[in-house]
Amino acid sequence: MPIVRPIYRTAKQIFETVFSSSGSSFRRVGLVEFPSPGMWSLVFLTQSPNAGIAERLPATEHVSAFLPCTPNPTTGFFFYVPRRDVVDIDITVEEAMQLLMSAGIIQPGGDQQQKLAALAQTARVAQVARKPETTTAG
Repeated sequence: MPIVRPIYRTAKQIFETVFSSSGSSFRRVGLVEFPSPGMWSLVFLTQSPNAGIAERLPATEHVSAFLPCTPNPTTGFFFYVPRRDVVDIDITVEEAMQLLMSAGIIQPGGDQQQKLAALAQTARVAQVARKPETTTAG
């Protein structure tokens, strides 16, 4: 993806710089229901809130979550979310960043070229199936 690659590199550098200087980093990737029920968004999870913040939150375990915007993940929303409301997913932070910055075009795991070829073949089959049969009037 020639368009996504430079944006990805820049965003990755920004994230590495910002989070390495504070000693904190994105540790896990999760899903939260946002912006409405039934819609799921990727979030980067960092750490639990400190004691001063945790004591002011409802009495349940919370985690810090950053929900980046697509395709510019340097902007987004930061919030504390109850741990029970986060669905952990088994992808790396880097894979999640690629997924976000490509607006879902680059999916983690699997060969993208094979997936695109299969999709193209499916489209060709559907196209042939939709063509009206030509009949000859005699």
